[in-house]
Order: sequence, then C-alpha cells, then structure tokens
Amino acid sequence: MKQWIVGRTSRRGIIIIAILIGIAVTLWASAAISAPDLEAQQFSYANGRFGFGWTRKVSDVLARGWPAYLNAGWYWDWGARGATALPPLQYIQTVRLKPVLSGSVQIGYTATPTGTTLLNAIASQPGATWFIGNEPDCSTMDNMRSEWYARAYHDMYYLIKAADPTAKIAAGNIVQPTNQRFMYLDRILAAYQANYNEPLPADLWSIHSYILCEKCYPYNIPSEPFAWGACWVPDWPSRTSSEPYATFYSVYDHWDMDIFTQRIETFRQWMVDNGYRNHPLIIPEYGVLFYEGLVYSGATYDAKSREFMYDGFDWMLNTRNALTGYRPDDGRLVQGWAWFSLDHGDYPGGSLFDPYTYQPTTMGRDFAAYTALLTPTAELLTLDASITIPDGESGTLSIESGTSVTATVNFTVSNSGNIGTEGMIVAKVIGNSPVSPTHYSVIGGTTIDYLGCCGDYETVALPWSNYIVGEDYDFYVTALEIDLSVTDVWTAVLYDVPTPVTPTLYATVSNSGYSEMGEPLTVTFYHNSSIHIPIGEVVIPELGCCGNEQTVSVPWPNLTDGIYPFCVMAATTLIQTEPVCKLLWINPPYRLYIPMALKEAE
Repeated sequence: MKQWIVGRTSRRGIIIIAILIGIAVTLWASAAISAPDLEAQQFSYANGRFGFGWTRKVSDVLARGWPAYLNAGWYWDWGARGATALPPLQYIQTVRLKPVLSGSVQIGYTATPTGTTLLNAIASQPGATWFIGNEPDCSTMDNMRSEWYARAYHDMYYLIKAADPTAKIAAGNIVQPTNQRFMYLDRILAAYQANYNEPLPADLWSIHSYILCEKCYPYNIPSEPFAWGACWVPDWPSRTSSEPYATFYSVYDHWDMDIFTQRIETFRQWMVDNGYRNHPLIIPEYGVLFYEGLVYSGATYDAKSREFMYDGFDWMLNTRNALTGYRPDDGRLVQGWAWFSLDHGDYPGGSLFDPYTYQPTTMGRDFAAYTALLTPTAELLTLDASITIPDGESGTLSIESGTSVTATVNFTVSNSGNIGTEGMIVAKVIGNSPVSPTHYSVIGGTTIDYLGCCGDYETVALPWSNYIVGEDYDFYVTALEIDLSVTDVWTAVLYDVPTPVTPTLYATVSNSGYSEMGEPLTVTFYHNSSIHIPIGEVVIPELGCCGNEQTVSVPWPNLTDGIYPFCVMAATTLIQTEPVCKLLWINPPYRLYIPMALKEAE
C-alpha cells in the first residue's frame, strides 16, 4: 500500500486526488468473458508462487470461491491475525511500524500488534513468515528513518524468534528498488552493524516493485500529464532534499517490463554484495495502479495490463541466474509474488475482483487463465554434497592415511517446485568401494517428512562407516519422493502356432520412492511401428510406495507370423515414465538366432 497522486479530468476541470493503496499472448483469448460460477470453485491445488494482497473490503472471499478461482497459494492483509483465514493458502503476517516524532524528528517508534496479541498470533501459526514493517521507506506508510527501522527490525526479529524459532523473518518490504531506496537500505545495514555488532539477520528479503515516479510528487512536472508517483523516503523528507537521488519514470513506464526485470536483477546483485546470496526474495506488492481511462482506455488498457501481468509471471517463473539466484530454488531470482490486490475496487487499477458485483475483473480473469495452465510440481534437488572426517576436514586431514573412520556426508535437499511434497522423501548416499571402484551401493539414507515449495530445503548429515582416510571414493546423493518406473517387460516367444493368434504382453511397474502415487496409474502398451498404435491400457488404482510393484498384462489379438516391436509406459496426471520396448516373435524361422535376452513367459 502507498500514497500516489494522479490528476483526473472532470467537468469542473483538473482535480488532484490522493489515493491510499496498499504465459503469454496466446492466453489472451482463453480468459473467460462470461461470469464464472465462483461458489462452485474447488481448489485443484494451491500454487505456492502466486499470491495476492487481501484488503478485506470483501470478507467472505473463501466462500465465494475467489482464491480457488485464482489458483493462488498465499496472501497477506498488512496485519498479523494468527492462523490463515483462507485455507489452504499460506498467510504471511506483518508487524506494522509507526514513528514517534518530536516535531519533525523521529525519537522512537511503536509497533502493531504487540504484547499478548502479538504472542497469540505467533503461537497460532508456528513457522510463519513475517514482514517487519510495510513500506518503511514511504513517508505516508510506516515512515521509518533508516536508523530507526534498524532498531525496530532488531527488536521485532528477536522477539518473534524467541517465541517461535522456526519463524521466518523478512527484511525490507520497500516500495520499489530504486537508487535512493538502495541508499536507504545501505543505511539500515550500516546502522544495524554499528548498533548491534552483527550483520542484520534475515531469513528472506521482500520488496514491492511498482514502477512509480519519484520526481512527480506532490505536484506535476512539465513532461507528465498529471502529478503522480511514489512517496518520499523518510531520510529525505521533501521533494527538494530527495531530488538528487530520485528516479524519474513517465506514466507510460508503469507497464515497462524491461524496467521491472532490470530492477529485480539489480536487487538480487545487491543481496549478493551484502551477504544475502542464499536468501529467498519475494515481491508481496506489484501490479497496475492506473485505472482504465487515465493513461490507456478500453481494449488498449486491458491488453497492456494483461501483457505486463503475463510477461511478469513468465519472467519470475523462469528466470534463473547461477551467480545471483536462490540456489535451493534452482537459481530463480524470485520465489513468490502477490498481485495488488484481490478486492480493493476499480479505483485505482489492478483489482482482481469487483467488491460490489463480486465478479472477477478483466485482470482477475487473466490471472486465473494463466494459473489454470500451470502444472502442480514438486522438484527435488540435492546440493552441496561434501564429506567431513573426524578431527579434520576434507583436504586438511589430521588422521593417518589408511585409517578406517566414520565420516559424515553433508548435503541439502530442496524443493524447487510450486507445491509442497505430499509424502516422505528418502535421501540416500550412493558410493563406491576402493576395492571395487565400479560397484556402487547405498551408504546411508534418511527420510524428510515435508518440504514446502519454491526453494524450501533441509540439510542432511549421514554417517559413512568404514571410510578409509586417503582413499579415492566416488559418491553421489539422491532424493526420491515418487520413483516410478517400468522395471520389466516380456512375452512368450511363440513357435509352431496356428495364426492368427492372440498372445499376452506383460509388464511390471514399480514405485521405489517413499510416497504413494495418490492417484490412479495408467499402463499403456503400444505397437512401436512407424506410428504408435495402441494395443491396450491397464489402470492400477493405487500403486503404493516403498518398492511396491504390480504386474499387468494385455492381449494382442489377431497377429500373424512375424516380429512385432512393442513398448510399455506408465503415467499419472503428473508423472510419465520412459517407454520400455521389446520384440514379440511369432513363428520365427530360425530358433537358433532368437536373442537369449528375451524372457519367455512360464
């Protein structure tokens, strides 16, 4: 939320209004024009990357089906109310800050909530993510000078962590990543280090990313059609004092994707430069704040806003950087984002639902059309595998070479998908033996109950007994949730049979992972000729986990003499195995030349 200023034409002339406001082109035609049956919406899944700001102008949004229609996974409401009010969405809580002033000088701060109210909110949602302040760099929002934000952040960070060590605390939450706001953050880091003799601790960083002019407020400049833009930074509390550091954007830049992406890339580099390389970044506010008719009108406004939304979604979903991205999230620059807003209304722009008709706006339909095409996925990664040895570390040994010890294999398992894992994950270390360097076996394993989406991770330490110091080992680590495969395919070789004949094809399907399938599994047999010709399908209602397997079969009717290649694959709605192919022989002319590897059915 922020203050920005726009001019609006009326019959009485130009008036200045202050407003308090908190993948691809092919999708355009797919956004439904007719009103959907929102109350009938059911969650297919909650996409953990997509969120929204809920202004609570409409209270019963869950019953109305709005979050399910959007396929969103998280929200915030600029407050701290405890447990989520919109299950299964995650709720991010916010401690609001306010300066205590003596004249124009800040001499302290207050926080909301505090005391028992805050402790109850912490206790009702263990492990929650917390924002400390909302736009502290904005003179019309939390309005905290940099040195006082450093103090407030320190106090709230340690208060929340003392009550819930599993809580995740986000620093920043600034209006936009521009030059003077980087200066503001640099001052916060310096003040924190000076006051507390340690770097500012944070579990993640948060920025808003509107594109707002910092030189066009509170009155117009000649190049712009009206006064508008971002509020002042409290360290420079006037247009004159902030002018040397402010950034100019025109009203047409508000939809500029190059500006949007470049600033996020710059902020990621700032995180690296300040020691926050391995931290998530979320964007809890961004969107289109101009209402229809102010800069663009009609179909042009809808198309420009849709393009900005979809290009932003595409970029944040897919952009990775090996040097600055968040490694547990496969190097993505951004882990989550929330559109402003769900329900604030049609003035200014950006609202996803009309709070009076209760129907989605054009932007709401566009949002839902985009997320409807995404697939719920858990993507497991293993990172940073290393070995430590007692009384020494790899490369700096203090134990005599040839000594047998119990070493420790350390690594990280993360989930870079858009949903959390549904079942246990098994993490294994696979290593060779110095005696038999080509033979690999399981060194050790453990289970992880759950990983959230978007880069959630857990560190693992597994013992490696009988590790010989100084030997040249080879090892790797793996993490499996569902490990589906077709493990065997066979049929009988038919000799001296009258044709046409109907042989039987067999296949064994296995899940060696530690999660059940959770849905039916379809095993498909097909003739692997110049085109794939279906032979038959078998549906397994539930395969189970942990090495469970099942053998299925189908008939292949009316075949004559010959050699018939066929393949088998297994699939759910989310997983598909590689095909396994074999040959079916009917009355082969020479028994001697039949490959011995073919398995005959008993």
